[in-house]
Amino acid sequence: MTFKLRPYQEAAIDGLYQYWADGRGDNPLIVAPTGAGKSAILGKIVRDAMSYPGTRVMILTHVKELLEQNAKALLRMYPEADFGFYSASIGQKCLDKPITFAGIQSVYQRAYDMVPPPDLVIVDEAHMIPKNSETRYGKFLSDLKKCNPKVKMIGLTATPYRLDSGYLHKGKGALFDGIAYDIPVGMLMDEGYLSTVVSKGGAKKIDLTNVGKRGGEFIESELAIAASDPELVKATVKEIVEYGHDRKAWLVFASGLGHADMLREEFEQYNISVAVVSGDDAMKERDRKINDFKSGKVRAIVNCGVLTTGFDYPQVDLVAIVRATESTGLYIQIVGRGTRPVYADGFDLNTKENRLDAIAAGSKPNCLILDYGENVARHGFIDAVKPKIKGQNTGEGEAPTKECPKCNSMVFAGSRQCQDCGHEFPAPELNHNHKSYGGAILSNQVQAEWLEVDDVMYLRWKKEGKPDSIKVTYRCGATFINEWLCPDHGGYAASRYQARMPALGASAKTTEDALIESDGWVKPGRIKVRPEGKYHQIIQLDYSGGKSNEKSEVERQRDADIEALAEGFL
Repeated sequence: MTFKLRPYQEAAIDGLYQYWADGRGDNPLIVAPTGAGKSAILGKIVRDAMSYPGTRVMILTHVKELLEQNAKALLRMYPEADFGFYSASIGQKCLDKPITFAGIQSVYQRAYDMVPPPDLVIVDEAHMIPKNSETRYGKFLSDLKKCNPKVKMIGLTATPYRLDSGYLHKGKGALFDGIAYDIPVGMLMDEGYLSTVVSKGGAKKIDLTNVGKRGGEFIESELAIAASDPELVKATVKEIVEYGHDRKAWLVFASGLGHADMLREEFEQYNISVAVVSGDDAMKERDRKINDFKSGKVRAIVNCGVLTTGFDYPQVDLVAIVRATESTGLYIQIVGRGTRPVYADGFDLNTKENRLDAIAAGSKPNCLILDYGENVARHGFIDAVKPKIKGQNTGEGEAPTKECPKCNSMVFAGSRQCQDCGHEFPAPELNHNHKSYGGAILSNQVQAEWLEVDDVMYLRWKKEGKPDSIKVTYRCGATFINEWLCPDHGGYAASRYQARMPALGASAKTTEDALIESDGWVKPGRIKVRPEGKYHQIIQLDYSGGKSNEKSEVERQRDADIEALAEGFL
């Protein structure tokens, strides 16, 4: 029986071969969300490669379960495949087969023992590769390149970036040279290949005020202390139990082993069968707990530092993130544990309609994400994330200043105290409700809303290598919404400004002239916005009944001070 690939899997493989045919590089990435079937893509690539006599292929990863999954997928695609494992955890060390599935922990010192060396290396979960050439991955791949300068390398990952070093295919030391194909997670959900996710933020969240960062990520010990507040643990578990009453398999991500044990003890107060897994478990013990979870003997599994990659159990219908992370990749991997679909029997899955019907009729119509670490707000929608990368600043954050209500001095937006009069700003409230909010975790779930505009500021915006533009900041109560107008950029960017000119009452054709006349522009009475993570996208502006934005001398001086502050002059 011939194994049939899904259309997007075929497109990904075609994209890979076109990448090579176009001469764009030798070492591309294929970006495939969790549940997209990376193993099937990998299997087809290996089978195609083996059609060339004498070819040797290595599939490299860091998790035993992935080696076994990929080998099984290869056999479905290519039953006559001649392969071996080189993995201490599997108990086999074989390097003389045309196809080798290898664990990096076992093989990293054996590159020169592979004769002949591989012609193709496929790295599964490629985001685990650090850029540091002294790591196991770096050393092994460098040695392979010396053994065979023509070796090609493919990276498969759901997240083509790392918090500490940025995109895998960009910057100094990058092992990959581009993205051959990127499969959109939103499309897979729309087409019924993945289960959709819905999100709620906890009524009580982890207070991160005293949690520091190291290497761009929250310090684990300080995060564990913040998360382990007994009242917070009680409220968190109570809410998980309430929202999970009709859900069968709960996967909980804790902030440390002690925190995980506190969560377990609290779940047991509700007679919830629960197990804790961590990196400290012996492999057999962890496998036993996971098997109990998959068999239904255990309803909730609380994990600490594991079960983010290589763990696939489609029945997971509730994921509770009782931790915070600055890593967009980790956030995506965590949410991805709940996106595998469960189809009801009796449906032909060859059409979108049937797949969606099969999910709706199955035991898991969606997966609920409960977020207690503000991760959704921090990273954005999973189908439109903007990865956080250490040391990188996009320059498009919140307004850089706010006004002191006591003395009207302008202070940095993040300040807790006015530098002029000492006024203490109240700490931001995480949530004003007593129950969790109905959050959006996909871009098509969010609802737009109208906000009344109190004030508008127009400031010069500089970006290296680009013409100056105008940063527009709308103050709507305590909320600041930003957009950019770009008269000097040409093309679509300039056309957006030109389309806005009649409503503004603008005549200026350049950024320089526009900034001069902006004091007299018409101010919109309200704007319609859609939240995107912690930012907002402006959907519509209402200028009906709008008034001139002409400012007093005090207001003009205030704007000048803000502009000077933004440019670093004050």
